[in-house]
Amino acid sequence: MSLPAKKPEERLGHGTSPEYHDPRYMVTTKAHRNNKGIPIPDASERWHVTVRSWFNALKLSGHSVFFEASDWATAVAAAEMYDRFLRTDNASILAQFVRLTERLGCTEADRKRARIELTNTEVRDTDKERAAEAVVSWRGHLGMVRDAG
Repeated sequence: MSLPAKKPEERLGHGTSPEYHDPRYMVTTKAHRNNKGIPIPDASERWHVTVRSWFNALKLSGHSVFFEASDWATAVAAAEMYDRFLRTDNASILAQFVRLTERLGCTEADRKRARIELTNTEVRDTDKERAAEAVVSWRGHLGMVRDAG
């Protein structure tokens, strides 16, 4: 009895190897950012005060520097959904709002899943600092005098 024919992706190992599903091995398509000068929308006066607060907090959030025009359009759509939910208590609308906020990376957990980390301080080049310390140390070992400049 013959075995069933394998699908092409099974013959090549695609979809079955651990590397196939590991994000570290995923190919990323890159493009130039186009978010300079895009207008960031204001919170609508007709939105519920809680919605305006959420939207304004999103504008202040560190990760919003990565937003493109389409992200801001998504944020406005999410705000509209949130406003509608608060006025109707329709749980299915809330579920859609949560889904959009996850895509926008609104919470720390969402950003961790997207591998985005916000820092509070400037990034320091510790390798450069260690290299400078090593040069000073070797100058001392070699009896060289450190220049005043």
